[in-house]
Amino acid sequence: MAQADCITTAVRQLMSRGQPPKSTNAVYAAHTEFIAALAGNAPRPIRSGEALESRADHLQKVFAALQVYVTAIIAEIGEKTPGSTLDRQYLDQLLCGVSAEALRVFLDAAAEMRGQEHRRAS
Repeated sequence: MAQADCITTAVRQLMSRGQPPKSTNAVYAAHTEFIAALAGNAPRPIRSGEALESRADHLQKVFAALQVYVTAIIAEIGEKTPGSTLDRQYLDQLLCGVSAEALRVFLDAAAEMRGQEHRRAS
């Protein structure tokens, strides 16, 4: 718990500094956006199937921000290594596949949880 408090404090300190300086480095800018997306999209406790769907929405936003960040990293690597065998499209599709599968699992679990809640209420 102390580690989580430390991280929360560090994020709040960073956020209180206002807008970060503009950067011409795409990876730095994508990193800043990724951290801002995480900080501005804190997960809520899961107490019901509806809350689990909310967590899936949260996860979708996290994956979207991660996709932008990873794409910037891959693009920079591609620029720095001419003739690279780095397959950008494959890596992009891989991350999209992981994201879609994770969201499917969350939404299936939410549907199951709602079914259990409905049976208990009946």
